[in-house]
Amino acid sequence: MEQRLDFPAKPDQLNLNGKLMKLNRLVVLTFGSLVLVSNPASAAGTAPSDPLAERLFPPDFILHHGEAIGLSDEKRLEILSRVEKAKARFQELEQALVKERDTMVALLDREKPDEAALLKQLDRMSDREKEIKREQFGLILSLRNVLTSEQLARLKELRKTDTPSALESRLKEKLARVEAGVQRLASSGGDPSLIAEKMQQFPELMRVGKVKEAEVLLDRVLKEIEAR
Repeated sequence: MEQRLDFPAKPDQLNLNGKLMKLNRLVVLTFGSLVLVSNPASAAGTAPSDPLAERLFPPDFILHHGEAIGLSDEKRLEILSRVEKAKARFQELEQALVKERDTMVALLDREKPDEAALLKQLDRMSDREKEIKREQFGLILSLRNVLTSEQLARLKELRKTDTPSALESRLKEKLARVEAGVQRLASSGGDPSLIAEKMQQFPELMRVGKVKEAEVLLDRVLKEIEAR
């Protein structure tokens, strides 16, 4: 469900700060959904020393660098569509894994756990984890095939200096600076309503995967706050 943030025309400090906290949570949720369907090593922000990780790119990384690699709107929407379809499958697999884990816990809680039953349950858990990894790899591979060889080469270069976790941290840090700036404006008698109006665009940009544009918006807002 789309998260809508309705800023009032002239928000007071408490109201606006609450909206900014929702925006911060939106960053977490957005990256959380993308990381869920990403390569585990990439999602953790691991440096690409693994030759596999160097050749596979999670969706948030592709979308963030869409402008740099010349990603068309058509391809961006195709990537978002594939991610959305994969999310339902991943949630199903995660729930299955949780059930298997709960069964393992119940077996371990017995006074005298059955070793054979535990080993069998371990195999079941491993099977669920294998399914998740297979689905992750399949999605990442399908996204790779959407891109041209030139775009993949450019992403490989960008990967050396930017990681998905670094991107998320950067956006959250900038949102925190916006919040601090709004507090400073309000406490000094300033009117932060123009900031609120501009920040209306942020949730939609994140929702449709325009992460780069969302960060540009944050940069513009921060410059305006600093100029006051």
